[in-house]
Amino acid sequence: MASTFANVFFIIILIYSKKLFKMEEKMSINGKWKYEDLTWDEVNQAVENKLIPVLPVGTIEQHGPHLPIKMDRWTATEISKEACKRHPSRLLFMPEIPYGYTTHVMDFPGSVTIHHETFIRYVVDVLKSVAYHGFKKIIVINGHGSNMPPLDLAIRRVNMETSSEVSLTAWWNLTVVNPDFMSKWRESKYPGGCAHAGEAETSLALHLDENIVNMENAKSEKGLNKYNSSYQWIDLWAAGPVNTISWTSTFTDSGICGEADKATKEKGKLIFEEAVKNLIGWADEFFANPKPKRIDHHVVKPDFNVPG
Repeated sequence: MASTFANVFFIIILIYSKKLFKMEEKMSINGKWKYEDLTWDEVNQAVENKLIPVLPVGTIEQHGPHLPIKMDRWTATEISKEACKRHPSRLLFMPEIPYGYTTHVMDFPGSVTIHHETFIRYVVDVLKSVAYHGFKKIIVINGHGSNMPPLDLAIRRVNMETSSEVSLTAWWNLTVVNPDFMSKWRESKYPGGCAHAGEAETSLALHLDENIVNMENAKSEKGLNKYNSSYQWIDLWAAGPVNTISWTSTFTDSGICGEADKATKEKGKLIFEEAVKNLIGWADEFFANPKPKRIDHHVVKPDFNVPG
């Protein structure tokens, strides 16, 4: 009797698992999880299945004498790609935007910058195109700190000018959902040790491809934190109350701002996995959240479009 019950239970589990697999396969659009791999009719299916496109945004910028200039594009792209690959029932990976606002770093060879107005309009056009096809929720993952102000403006425009919702985050912000996570890996000074090309970014690079990281050139340089000021300091996870950002060459000789020599491949894996996990977690929450209803409180309704 027990054996018969066990067999029946096993069959039920097997059938249920097959149904889940078919649902996952269907929701990932014929096994595809990349936006660019879809045909136009599969894009319609992705919209019907309420998939959430994930758009990585980075830049091409110097990262010291030990890291490749692709860092900010690379990190945002790989974290986004891995999350979409693991969760194709919810996420759809979009081709990344590789260039961003990097004017202040042009003293260092290799950096490529886009004027902030051009950058904003470009991002808005990409997102509006995706929204136009029917996607109601979109996630933007940033990999470059100085992209955040123009990206914030771009996302606000899309959210107010379309019926879609766009959420914006940077990969490093995804690692502080658990406030205790940083204590599991960080050895550099806080704040300052992870400002730019420091412990965190170098660790991520080692995890992604240690063969293109020259750790012999990795060192510590304080950057803006060299002033030991109570007002002016910077880190991926913190910033002082006063901002005097200008040419990067005015506060770092090597292009490093932080403690790159404390980086390890193991730390990079921890950071990568935490960011991927929380991107997936946010996607599920974002999907479940109903869109808030806009309420116009004017007694006399405006008779022309919103300024700006």
